[in-house]
Parts: sequence; structure tokens; C-alpha cells
Amino acid sequence: MKRSDSGQFEFVTMLPFLVPLVLLVWEGYLIGMSMTYAGHGANEGARVAALGGSREDVEKAAVALASGVWADKKHVTVDFPSDRNDPDYGYVEVKINPPFVFRGLVLPMTISARSRVVSEEVE
Repeated sequence: MKRSDSGQFEFVTMLPFLVPLVLLVWEGYLIGMSMTYAGHGANEGARVAALGGSREDVEKAAVALASGVWADKKHVTVDFPSDRNDPDYGYVEVKINPPFVFRGLVLPMTISARSRVVSEEVE
């Protein structure tokens, strides 16, 4: 009688290589989503600032587009300088610390995106 358990042995030997690969792909996805949320948040914050919104309105709008782990205020920073002498005046910058594989952990890096505030005069 022929035994067909050789596939189980191959799966068990490949498992130590597959698990880190899956975790690496998942972390790439999480970093990509962090980049997306930072970009969209900066764009939305700049739009609200162009319409004359206050600093609090800009922060709320920038964070409102994010969801899940990315909407956690302790991992998201919105910078909108109001001092005209500041070299970053006229920009909204959103910085996000991306999550690390699981919900409670974050990577020791920051993903950031900047958008220019463009005011349009209505005539």
C-alpha cells in the first residue's frame, strides 16, 4: 500500500519560511495603508485650512479620514503652523506611526505627508 503523507512533511518543513513571509507582506500592507491615510489626511486638512477652518478643524478633518488603528490620536500627529515666520507655514503635515503586525504595537518609524494650503479667492 502506498503512503501519501509526504505532502505533510513538505508543508511542515516550509512553515518556518512561510510564516515570516506572510508577516512581511502584512507589514508592507500596513505601511502602505499608513502612507495612504497620511496623504489623504494631509490633503483633507489643507482643504479645510483653505476654507478658513481653525487648527482644531484641520486636525479633526485630517484624522477623520483614517479608520481603525490609524485613527488613534496618540499615533497620529497633525502639524499646521499658524506663525507666518515658520518655514512650514501654509502646509498641513500629517505624521503616522504605522502599526506593527498586531493592533497594540507600533513601528519605531514615522510616515509623513505634506499638502500645501491653496486659498482661492471667490469673486
